[in-house]
Amino acid sequence: MLIMNGFSSFRTVAFLSPKSADVILKVFKTYRIEAKCQTSKKIKRVWLDMGWEWYNQAWEQYRQNEGLDFEFTTPYAH
Repeated sequence: MLIMNGFSSFRTVAFLSPKSADVILKVFKTYRIEAKCQTSKKIKRVWLDMGWEWYNQAWEQYRQNEGLDFEFTTPYAH
């Protein structure tokens, strides 16, 4: 999984053995905490590359609780 900061173009890679919604959510939560500690800024908007296969109720609840805006790219527009 590639996570990229759109402002600074900083990239980090997380290697996933199972690609499931729970594992990806756990990795994202860890990255979000790490980014906040390093920059003292909150992530407000997340731009996703059509990751609908892992977007489930747990992600929706996390998004609402944390006040995140999710934006999805156009399908097949890579």
